[in-house]
Amino acid sequence: MTLGEGKDKVYMLLDEHSAGGEIEHDEDIELKMAYFFDIAQKHLAQIVPVIKSYEFIADGEQEEIYMPGDFRKLYRIWRDGKNVTRRYRWRSKTLIVPKSDEGCAFEIDYYAIPTSITAETEDDYVFEVPEDAAQCLPYWVCAQNLLPDLVMDYSVYLAMYNLMVSRLDTSLPGEGRRIQQVLFE
Repeated sequence: MTLGEGKDKVYMLLDEHSAGGEIEHDEDIELKMAYFFDIAQKHLAQIVPVIKSYEFIADGEQEEIYMPGDFRKLYRIWRDGKNVTRRYRWRSKTLIVPKSDEGCAFEIDYYAIPTSITAETEDDYVFEVPEDAAQCLPYWVCAQNLLPDLVMDYSVYLAMYNLMVSRLDTSLPGEGRRIQQVLFE
């Protein structure tokens, strides 16, 4: 879903809920919506992680490899195609790579912080959370727009948001592993 599609859904929800007819596209609502979508997407990224990769080849010179600015937390480390997550040390958002790993290809899978959505963000911006999580966003944004309103009730949309979030698939890639029990004689 794009930001523009999300905004249209919010206006549709607000129109359904209003007693006085159609809600007009208001510059104040538009400005608030961008920031509300930003907050909601970053919150959902903690529930349904956005996983990104960072690749580099160890040059033997640099022992500390700084992670990208959107790095939130480590997921996995691959070295030359093998999972070596537990073999390396971290210092804050910095991977410590020994000089002996010169020439090795690394791929760091990490939980990312979604790009900030501001008033300047174009409507064609695609939300970084998975599509099922993105479908929850308009309900939270609608509730936030109705929160200060003394006439219209925001709780219906907040309850719908919470219900949709509770049903999201929060499993991570590679979690569907089997456990096999082996008995010895």
